[in-house]
Amino acid sequence: MLTTDSPGRAAPGRDRLAREDDAEQIAGLQVAAWRTAYAGILPAAELHGLDTAALAGFWRGRIEAGSTAGAHVLVHDEGRRILGFSSFGPARDDDLGQRPDVEELYAFYARPECWGTGVGRSLMRSTRSVWAERGTRAGYLWVLERNTRGRDFYRKGGWRQDPTAAPSGSGPDALEIRYELTGIGAGGLLHSGRSATTPGGTPAPAAPGDTPRRRTR
Repeated sequence: MLTTDSPGRAAPGRDRLAREDDAEQIAGLQVAAWRTAYAGILPAAELHGLDTAALAGFWRGRIEAGSTAGAHVLVHDEGRRILGFSSFGPARDDDLGQRPDVEELYAFYARPECWGTGVGRSLMRSTRSVWAERGTRAGYLWVLERNTRGRDFYRKGGWRQDPTAAPSGSGPDALEIRYELTGIGAGGLLHSGRSATTPGGTPAPAAPGDTPRRRTR
């Protein structure tokens, strides 16, 4: 159930809209998830250098601006502890950016100790529920090609690799591929055959909290 309880009120195991005072927990959760999920995939120095304080500032700003920018952050909490979060909003890829009925899943993470417990499934259901209420017909995300756990999670949830989007990334170990989810309302992505890049031919920019590149999970 998606709720918007006021600060100070907490119920176990629920999904709700994030508040600004959630930013520190969201940032710490993201750092923990990165360091576990991407160990052996991304350079150790990159993972060690993640700045929790900077990420908290980013998430505080995104949560504050969400209602006007069209982006949302959902969290799954248990009591006062946040176990996972989902961030999504308007499409940023040049071949989908003019589609108001398509949204991008910017970031999707759960605490490593919560993997396989249903936290991610709950958040995904709530994310899809918000999309359906907003009239969104399709969603998409970017995920590291070598992140097999994340890719399996998305496939089991009905996401499919988009064959029209060229892989992006800074090197062979950091290639990212695009997944799509259709049937949220009616219809789906209108494939253009173009890669998911900006007009200049480089991957569309990501915000710091989404990751330095585009990976979702």
